Amino acid sequence: MSRDRERLSMLAARLAAIGARIAVVAGVAQVTIGNRIPEWSGNKDQPVALGLLTIALGVSILLAARLLRAETAPSDERITGIALWLALVAVLCSTTVGRLWVIPGSLITAAACVTLAACGWHRFRSVVASHWLRGLLGMLGAFELLMAVSAASAVTKAAGLAAGAALIAAAILTRSGSRTMIALLVAATVPFAALTWWTVVTPLLTVVALSLGLVTAAGDVRPDRVVLDQPSAW
Repeated sequence: MSRDRERLSMLAARLAAIGARIAVVAGVAQVTIGNRIPEWSGNKDQPVALGLLTIALGVSILLAARLLRAETAPSDERITGIALWLALVAVLCSTTVGRLWVIPGSLITAAACVTLAACGWHRFRSVVASHWLRGLLGMLGAFELLMAVSAASAVTKAAGLAAGAALIAAAILTRSGSRTMIALLVAATVPFAALTWWTVVTPLLTVVALSLGLVTAAGDVRPDRVVLDQPSAW
């Protein structure tokens, strides 16, 4: 890792770590006193669920900051994945805790921008072109998390949270050509779709996620070729 890239990665890690800690505080505030400060917390119908989701995403940002601080230089794929995750969380949590997200959201957005600068635009574009299907799959998982917290029953809420987490895990942790990815997708998304069969969005999301998963499991798509059995660095 070059000296400039190392400095940028460390700066991004510091910004992300500070933003993540404030995000956890904002999530705790939403859980405990969200109903008492509706003008600050966004006047949400599900403050407890949204607060817990914010806490979980804040913890994930702390883990991302630790990856950026790792002694072993992270690969371009890893840095790109972290930058996109930081940006995605910054957008997601702007809908969970209202004005409480202004400070942590700004810090995490800044961390995403600095992380992208550490990677470099050309390397970032190359990685996105190579793994864009995984990125879409992870975004679907994030949307499913938001859908889950608005569910009425605890069983449906738990199934939706499991489905969203499984989609993100399938996008980040599994290998191309791995049956684990398909198993994760089927085991998590199908029950949530079955529990919410009367809607249109959830079953459609399940079909799209499974389709993306099948294509991704066959091999990450590159501009000029398909690479099989390549581990995901996202």
